[in-house]
Amino acid sequence: MCETTHFRSRDCGHHWLQIAAACYPGLGFNTCDTFGDGKVREESPVVAVDTLCPACLRPGLYDKNTIRMILDIKDRYRWGVGPDRRDFGVDCSVM
Repeated sequence: MCETTHFRSRDCGHHWLQIAAACYPGLGFNTCDTFGDGKVREESPVVAVDTLCPACLRPGLYDKNTIRMILDIKDRYRWGVGPDRRDFGVDCSVM
């Protein structure tokens, strides 16, 4: 499974995920089958950086196989028997 890092820009305030270690050369968000399978995974470590995000720095020119912009972050809690959406449980959102 490819490992990711969650970046947060102090300049523009945007968040993005970036492949930190590919599980095989050339794999990433578009090609690694562990992404998009609907399973919940452990959170990536958050790193604050003092530069612009890739979308602000090079709009439309960053590699979408290795970088994905985060559009929305919601703090959610889940009570149940497992982390997967198919497991029995109740989702709770704090607003």
